[in-house]
Amino acid sequence: MNELDVYYEIIDNIYSITTTLMTAYCYASLIKPFFLKESSYRIQKMRIWMICIIYVCIMLFLQYMPYYINTILAHAIGIFVAFFVMCLFDHTCISQKLFLSITFFGLRWQAWRIVGQLVGILFPLYTHFFADQDITFWFRLNILDSVLTALTGFFLMYGGVRFLLKVYGKRKEQMRMREFLILVIPSLSGVCAYVMIFFYYNAHTDALEQASLSVKIGYEMLIVIYAIICYATNLVIIWLFRQWKTEQEEDKQREIFSRQMLDLKSHISEAERLYKDMRTLRHDMGNHLMTLKQLYAQGESEEAKAYAAALQKQMQAASFEISSGNPVTDVILSDRKTEMEEKGIAFTCDFHYPADSKINAFDISIILSNGLSNAIEAIERECHAVPHISLYSYRMKNMYVIEITNSYTGKLLTDEQSGLPLTTKSGEGHGFGLISIRHAAQKYLGDIEIKKEIYENEECCLLRVMLQTV
Repeated sequence: MNELDVYYEIIDNIYSITTTLMTAYCYASLIKPFFLKESSYRIQKMRIWMICIIYVCIMLFLQYMPYYINTILAHAIGIFVAFFVMCLFDHTCISQKLFLSITFFGLRWQAWRIVGQLVGILFPLYTHFFADQDITFWFRLNILDSVLTALTGFFLMYGGVRFLLKVYGKRKEQMRMREFLILVIPSLSGVCAYVMIFFYYNAHTDALEQASLSVKIGYEMLIVIYAIICYATNLVIIWLFRQWKTEQEEDKQREIFSRQMLDLKSHISEAERLYKDMRTLRHDMGNHLMTLKQLYAQGESEEAKAYAAALQKQMQAASFEISSGNPVTDVILSDRKTEMEEKGIAFTCDFHYPADSKINAFDISIILSNGLSNAIEAIERECHAVPHISLYSYRMKNMYVIEITNSYTGKLLTDEQSGLPLTTKSGEGHGFGLISIRHAAQKYLGDIEIKKEIYENEECCLLRVMLQTV
């Protein structure tokens, strides 16, 4: 036994533990932006580190247990145990978490495969050029090689994670099955292909050992190139997916904007019709009064009462239920009030249109329409108390503020990147209402705020929209 064999074993153990810790750190860097944002940052950080510690313990156990287990299977077990623990802490966006775990598994394997094959290329060169060196030289070379290998593998892993976060973004979202498959198939196919390559590599080990140096290096280079292509393909596919997803969202926003334009035209037409009816009534009011006067003069009081009741009904039909100071917002608020009455939702309104400001009625209509629609849907989804919606507006120095409050007993989960609540609604077009409201507010150098609060001993969700009036 060589006197340095013990030290070689120590170096191998240090290398193995170090690379496991590096892998755990890269995994934590990847999942952190997509983890549930707790009220306590300390709790969130503690849970992420707990996931990493569990991963490290699993990998070390699998490495040092007396029974042999396939390397790929061991790393797969470690990643997916960490995934399941993460799901125990955070039940939201499970499909996205699974995609991240599978992608990281693929990136991790491809990164270390690139490093391993580079070592496979260098080793024949070492033996060819340094065959006459003593054992001390080879031991030092082994230490240097281990350090450079660990750093290169970490650079590839961490670089891949940073690039993935940059191109994919840090937004929590529900993934549909087709999106999930598009993103994970490249990672899984790369790993499966390498398993087959490794199988044939082992099957023809004797032939490779007898081959020339150029053949050995050429074979190792082909595997390196393949691993690099797989590594790059994973990241490129994710980048293309995000570009496609962004274009889809922009198209959907344009579609929603066009629909809102049509709704606004409909509201304007309705307002014009009501004002036309009111002008007609005002024009005919003299005739109506003369008719009533004649009926009373002739002693036909019952006929006069019936005529007055019909006239009052006609006047109510030609007037708005809510008077806010603008005909378009009057129509929107009246429509929403009718919808709430049909659904058994109480509505309190103290809204006044800022007529003396430069704020456009179209932008106000977007805020009111989307805000009240979201409030109604939130009550239908998560409300175990008496349903109620309140709408207020007020001035605060040079700011015009709109507040929409609705009963809400559910949890308000917020996306850390956008600051907007995570939508739990399924289907196309959901989640764009708040984006439209924020866009309208930002046109006037304002923004929105969404939070839960206790109002009159009741759990409520508050949407506050702030716009500058000057």
